Amino acid sequence: MKHFAVIGNPIAHSLSPVMHTAAIEALQLDADYTRVKLEIDQFDLEIRRFLASEIDGFNVTVPFKEKIIPYLDQIDPFAAKCGAVNTVKRSDTGWTGYNTDGYGFLEGLEEKRPLSIDDRILIIGAGGASKGIYLALSEKCEAPITVTNRTLEKAEQMLAAERSDRAISLEEAEARLAEFTIIIQTTSVGLDQTHFDLPLSLESLKKDTLVADIIYNPLKTPFLQAAEQKQAIIQNGLAMFVNQGALALSIWTGENPNRAIMKQAVLNSF
Repeated sequence: MKHFAVIGNPIAHSLSPVMHTAAIEALQLDADYTRVKLEIDQFDLEIRRFLASEIDGFNVTVPFKEKIIPYLDQIDPFAAKCGAVNTVKRSDTGWTGYNTDGYGFLEGLEEKRPLSIDDRILIIGAGGASKGIYLALSEKCEAPITVTNRTLEKAEQMLAAERSDRAISLEEAEARLAEFTIIIQTTSVGLDQTHFDLPLSLESLKKDTLVADIIYNPLKTPFLQAAEQKQAIIQNGLAMFVNQGALALSIWTGENPNRAIMKQAVLNSF
């Protein structure tokens, strides 16, 4: 029997076990998938113990996507560029780290419409998830990408040297919002459902702009609600969540899981 898991802290809220269990059952695999909470201040001890267990592969969520890297034997080139790992696989040569977040997001975005060189893309935020999304987009699409972040220096550090992409302040992004055809919200603003906060004002948002938020719970963040009121095309983070999970399961098993089954399992859990 194969054993898979997701590690993080906190982890009780994670819907990965629900999603992966549905995929595993549909594929009729002899495997299970669990949550494992590792203590932040005891990470060195607990991750070594975890890697020495019978685990065959695992996902990594906050705050361990960067911390896990020194404990791995190999890093996939894309994950190395991201500086973050969300999927780990055991093989005969040891532990290998991958990052499926960026490609998972890209798959979901293209469910809405194909990307074009004529697009103008704005990424809001410069955290771990945004780097993978930026790199996946820059590989796939020649359209210019602009990154905005509260700390401008962090946005500048994210940019690929071989491209002519730009980093701008939140104030400039608000002023130029009508120029963008795709806007991607990657910050944690919107997770707290008791506050109607936005990472930036959507006052200048143009109709039919494709607006995505990587948060999937709630399914419609205040950011997406505001975009919808401006008649934008909106997408929540569920597609990214499902696709990154499906890519991870493919890495572990070589199988192509049914994404529709995985998505429905997540929706049924709300």
